[in-house]
Amino acid sequence: MKVSVIFPTRNEEGCIGRVLREVPREVVDEIIVIDGRSTDHTEEEAKVELRPTDKFVIQKGKGYGGAFREAFDIATGDVIIMMDADGSHDPKDIPAIVDKVERGYEYVMASRYAPGGRSDDDTFIRWFGNRFFTWLTNVVHSTRVTDSLYTYTAITRDGLNKLNLRTDGFEFCTEILVKAHRAGLKFAEVPAIERARFAGKSKVNAFWPGRKILRMILRRYRD
Repeated sequence: MKVSVIFPTRNEEGCIGRVLREVPREVVDEIIVIDGRSTDHTEEEAKVELRPTDKFVIQKGKGYGGAFREAFDIATGDVIIMMDADGSHDPKDIPAIVDKVERGYEYVMASRYAPGGRSDDDTFIRWFGNRFFTWLTNVVHSTRVTDSLYTYTAITRDGLNKLNLRTDGFEFCTEILVKAHRAGLKFAEVPAIERARFAGKSKVNAFWPGRKILRMILRRYRD
């Protein structure tokens, strides 16, 4: 079973190199860094840590979800893990995630709010928003997840091929979850500890992505 890990980046100098060094290469076969036209030293920092079997590619389109969708076509793994490049997602959780896939689960989510998990970077607003959107997703779509917006996720290639993913922005985290559930993929969660980002500032403005996520939760899915 070949495992690919995808990191979307945009100006993650001071983060991406350290994160790549932490990836457990005894479990991960391939890393793809897909860069949204960074203007800092993200590319140089990443390429120092990448191996010949890894890939650094420049994103053709735009957006967080758009980066993942482009990288899905490049990845060669039987299992694809989606991670953030800022250090908030701890690579030491990868073996536990892969273990769940090996046990037959098709969609595995790291969760800050599962028993044993926590966030070291939550503000009250972020905590409330995460809990509210997770609750609403569960109510509207009959999912049973504890952390719908923490896109530290693994999906099998066969499972991914059942989804018709379209969104480009941060609402992608809701789209892939809901469509995976609708496709009948077997879900599992593993507890995770969210770290504070290693360097720089978050690129997420809570208001506009929040509106898009809310619309994505409430929309009628026909595909």
